Amino acid sequence: MSENPYIARRKAQFEALKASAEAVQARAASEDRDLTEEELRSVKEQVEDAKKIAAEIEMLADAEVRAAKVTEVTSKVAEATENRSAKFHTQDRDPGHYRSEKDGGRYSFFADHFRAATRGDEEAKRRLEEHTRAVTQASGGTGIVPPKWLTDEYQPLARQGRAVANRVRNLPIGNDPRPLILPKQTGGADVSAQNAEGANNTTNPVWGADAYTSDKDTLTPATYAAYQDVSRQLLDSSSPAVDLLIFGDLRAAWDDKVESLVCAAILASGTAFKTVTGETGWETAPIDDVIDMQTEVAKDKRGPADLLVCNYTRFGAFRKLKDGNNRPLMPVSRYNPQNATGAMGNALVGDIEGVDVVASNGIPTGIAPLDEKFAVLRSQAVILAESDLLEFTYEQVAGPSAVRMGIWGYVGTLVRNPGSVQVLTIDTTA
Repeated sequence: MSENPYIARRKAQFEALKASAEAVQARAASEDRDLTEEELRSVKEQVEDAKKIAAEIEMLADAEVRAAKVTEVTSKVAEATENRSAKFHTQDRDPGHYRSEKDGGRYSFFADHFRAATRGDEEAKRRLEEHTRAVTQASGGTGIVPPKWLTDEYQPLARQGRAVANRVRNLPIGNDPRPLILPKQTGGADVSAQNAEGANNTTNPVWGADAYTSDKDTLTPATYAAYQDVSRQLLDSSSPAVDLLIFGDLRAAWDDKVESLVCAAILASGTAFKTVTGETGWETAPIDDVIDMQTEVAKDKRGPADLLVCNYTRFGAFRKLKDGNNRPLMPVSRYNPQNATGAMGNALVGDIEGVDVVASNGIPTGIAPLDEKFAVLRSQAVILAESDLLEFTYEQVAGPSAVRMGIWGYVGTLVRNPGSVQVLTIDTTA
């Protein structure tokens, strides 16, 4: 059994006090003198602190020993009860038949399947039944008790995660939820010709004026949080990996939320480029519209467009566009990382007229009476301000049987340069 980390820390503190007191005494001895009043006071304080820590360590160690004995006795009773009964429940602990050899496992999961199916091995059938009952997931999550090798095969909910959110400007804000005041210039000087060298024109054309003006953009983070109430039974009788699985789901939900907030800000705060009616007559000209939208972004003078964001349906429609020689107008230019089992991730990224096209679930699919939208933009025109994500747990929210596990953070979005974000609307109601 690994040492209690708190006891280990207190032991280190005890050893540090002991070493410090001995060092003071050794220095006085080497100099053949008595301890000074200050040194004597320091040694006394360190000895008193060491006594308190030693008493605490003894008390905690005694409690650890008692707890270990209780666990040992309980395990023996449970084992005896299990041997007397063939009943197993979803909350039973992992019986450990198929753990690694290092962790005490003695059997092969696949070999037992073979023995049970082809040879009728009753012992193999029993081990498989115990293992199956232990890892069965019942309503509410009770019974997730996978051995270590099955943890890697656990399948979470399918979520997209961040596609657009990782492409815009990310601004970490730590744990500070206060609004961000971002100053900007809104007016400036113009350059005119002088009528004569050295002459300060006072009439038209005026060659100078006090024209500098400024303003500010305000980015206000909002609070977002989520939690799950988990039964204590699940945490106590499961693999320790269940904590990672639950927090992993919460973090995945957080990423989906951030993605939807960024996409919503782009569509709501960008500049309306145009509205086209339905699909009829537009399918032949979307490439021209994308080029015109890029041109409008360039007119904002902050740099060229580098991103087009759309929903998965629109991404597929762009993929189907062909030129006169039946060649795709939007080839897929990015491929996900590969491993031995294939591609990882579900991000779809293409290239249309030199602009990356990213599909995202954060862009709604246009189903009447909803309009469909997509945007061509300069990614740095959009700011995502995000805090550190706090993971927390606290107990007895609904009695001793429940533990609440949750996350908490601050997110703010801002389209700082609306002219660099062009939004096209397809009116699906027509």
